[in-house]
Amino acid sequence: MKKRMNIIFNMVIPTAFAYIVFFLLYNMFQEKFFEYRWMGVIPFLIVTGFIITENRKEWKTINQQG
Repeated sequence: MKKRMNIIFNMVIPTAFAYIVFFLLYNMFQEKFFEYRWMGVIPFLIVTGFIITENRKEWKTINQQG
């Protein structure tokens, strides 16, 4: 049960929060700068890369604990 809670609090919730913030910013950017909406791919790749690296670190830590 503790491992499941660690996964939820350390991986799922931060990942969901990061993508929610990203899509809110992307929608605002798309409304204001419609011609440059394709540039939203750059922050998406940055957020995705960061989330992948952080989740790998957390997964290794969780596996070492239990």
